[in-house]
Amino acid sequence: MRAACNRNFRIGDDKPGMREATIYDLAISMQFAATAGGSVCRVLCEWHDGRYTPRVPLLTPAVDRYVSSVVSVCSSPDRGVVSVVLFGSAATGSYAPGISDVDLLIVAADSATVKDKLSLRATISQLEANSGAAKHYPYERGALDGIADRITANVRSFFVCTRSDLLSGDPARILDISAVQALFVDRVAVPSIVGSGVTIWGEDLLTQIRLLSIRRLDVAKAFFSLFNQLLFAAFVYPFTPGATKYAMETLKRSIHNCYYCYRGRPAQLAEEVAFFQPRISPHVALEQLMKLRTAYQPRFGFILRCFPTLVRLHWVTAWDNRFPRDPRGALDRQASGDRNAV
Repeated sequence: MRAACNRNFRIGDDKPGMREATIYDLAISMQFAATAGGSVCRVLCEWHDGRYTPRVPLLTPAVDRYVSSVVSVCSSPDRGVVSVVLFGSAATGSYAPGISDVDLLIVAADSATVKDKLSLRATISQLEANSGAAKHYPYERGALDGIADRITANVRSFFVCTRSDLLSGDPARILDISAVQALFVDRVAVPSIVGSGVTIWGEDLLTQIRLLSIRRLDVAKAFFSLFNQLLFAAFVYPFTPGATKYAMETLKRSIHNCYYCYRGRPAQLAEEVAFFQPRISPHVALEQLMKLRTAYQPRFGFILRCFPTLVRLHWVTAWDNRFPRDPRGALDRQASGDRNAV
């Protein structure tokens, strides 16, 4: 059984229901003693073999404070929020402190005005900064980094949309981008959010979102967008120490995108890299990506190695798979498999 947790329990309780674990409970259960603390961590729990198992532990106190504070704000009736969804690396288990974002989708009621959404966005931005969960940069950021964030779609780690926006499945409405920008967004983007998403508070809307079939054209669109982002990272390398980070993010998105076309679900980055290494022949860029996530250093050689890796990833993905692919069917099969395993 899976449910967003909302009250205290000890790992191993003998009754299924809506529950909540502390960081301390999760640390003992999953042998992550270094993460022990006293704060409350909202997780998705599974009822399996007579006990609760946390599916998505949030392993740092900073993330815990951030997510708990967001839920606290959004649960206030005057905010008009109907759902909070955690997605991305923090939901799949590949979150890297200081490197990864804590990706959230804040779903407001359809009655929310533009002013309401802007107010909510400002509040959550402040919560992210105060909690220490925001991405850290081991270098001084300048104006060029702000431009790079917009070009590579790294402006913010959370999105605010209305309930009808989310259910439409339209990336322009969900991600709050222009119609022109949306033309360059492939159809894997929204299913990836849904596939990794965990409703941590409010109404579970993920199964109701309209998802379009993934085409071979979408593999090409993703490649075009990511390849140009990689070109940008190479171009700005002499001017900002963050260029390698942008290349890392670009390669990571390429891996996520291509893996989803194969499996119809997201996974931890390490699992996805292991999946592709034998398929595209060992690429140093994939190994280097994992190392740079633990010890970041500017590396122009890494950026250059990303180009052939990106080409190879999207080429084999377009060649190996049959299109169009039904993302909803894959997600339904995944959910069915999870239920059968419980």
